[in-house]
Amino acid sequence: MATETETHGGQARLPLATKMKYGAGGAADSLFYYGTTSLFLPIFNVGYGVDAILLGLAIGVPRLLDAITDPLMGNWSDNVRTRWGRRRPFMLVGILLSAISVILLFNPVRGLGETGLACWFVVMGSLFFVAYTAYFIPYAAWGLELSGDYEERTHVLSWRAYFNTAAGLSIFWLYKLCFVFGENEMEGARWVAVLLAVVATGFGLVPVLMLKERPQPRAVAKSMPFLPSLKSTLRNRPFLWIALAQVAILLGLFVSMPLNLYVNIFYIFGGAKEDAAAFGAISGTLTMASSFLGYRIGTWLADRMGKRHAVLALIAVCSLTYISTWWLYIPGKPWFSLISGVTVTVCVNGCLLIIASMVGDVCDADELETGCRREGIFSATMEFGKKCAIAFSTLGSGFVLAATGFNQVLPVQAEETIFVMRLGLIAVICAALGLSAVAIWRYPIGRGRALEISRMLEARRQES
Repeated sequence: MATETETHGGQARLPLATKMKYGAGGAADSLFYYGTTSLFLPIFNVGYGVDAILLGLAIGVPRLLDAITDPLMGNWSDNVRTRWGRRRPFMLVGILLSAISVILLFNPVRGLGETGLACWFVVMGSLFFVAYTAYFIPYAAWGLELSGDYEERTHVLSWRAYFNTAAGLSIFWLYKLCFVFGENEMEGARWVAVLLAVVATGFGLVPVLMLKERPQPRAVAKSMPFLPSLKSTLRNRPFLWIALAQVAILLGLFVSMPLNLYVNIFYIFGGAKEDAAAFGAISGTLTMASSFLGYRIGTWLADRMGKRHAVLALIAVCSLTYISTWWLYIPGKPWFSLISGVTVTVCVNGCLLIIASMVGDVCDADELETGCRREGIFSATMEFGKKCAIAFSTLGSGFVLAATGFNQVLPVQAEETIFVMRLGLIAVICAALGLSAVAIWRYPIGRGRALEISRMLEARRQES
């Protein structure tokens, strides 16, 4: 791997081409996961007419399997040793099976009834989520070990985020393409699935075929069985703090999302749903595009302030921005809300990028303690926490919305309800951000400690 590094300020830096090759896999991640899941309900519920409850159960089985296989795959890729590396063999098999399963998922046997379609979804959906896990978990772990430098890790992961977001902008058009490529959305989805699979696979194969893994030193070439590895991970205090920080941010965002939507519809637009929807599409695209700025600012702050202080600074700005919505959300003047929307997106994406980079520093500290490199199990556990946060936020958002007195039957909500929704929006997200700030404050690995650990590891490896 020495041929793919350059020296900068006394530290090893990866060339831009290497980071871009790795980052290309982020596009595959976005297209396969978010692109595929965005079509589940429109195609199978609205198109084929599968009952919403039955389809919900059919979607739930593969997602449950997905959550279970994450840590198993992480530990497996940590322990495997092949001539092609630890991560690449899983990624190659995973990306190819993901492509095949997506095509099969949206090409059910013709003539299947409602129950048959649900069963088809369970089988092909399960195959897809397992295959996707086989690609994404080793891919995420690889990003943490591609560079051993404290600051460079954030730069590496930022390129994954750039590609992920760029590909994500196209997802809004997939359902539309289903009507372009066929007489109806079901027939169109058969071809859209092929297109999606081909493009995503092309991006996903870039790191697999064009990068080489860093060789593992003999000092850390030993393995750890799954249960001891999982137990050790869940006892790792620095890791638990950053995992809590990520979960808190995601819970706050997703629980408050319906409140933000309804404040826009019933307060800013006075109940004009079509106008709110049109503005939502425009603002959603603009705020998503601002994610690129968030990754750049997050990387810049982490380089200059250290990761811990950079996250705390971004959380503070994000909290103040949500408080400012009390004045920026103005009836009849929706464009002012873009100020807060863009700022929040920048801050949140910067935070999540830096937190992801912190996992690599935790892996260094863990190696010092256990003698093993376990990026896979740590990445998988973070991913499991993210999925749990999203799942529980769906339930929590319903309770929060009900507590405001919202009545879906009324075309115009009472002033008291709108007041509580606006106040609740600020309270929920600020409480979540506050919890995240406490977790990051307790996180013990700053720049100085990370560099000290790195020196100790290097000395140990040279002795071995």
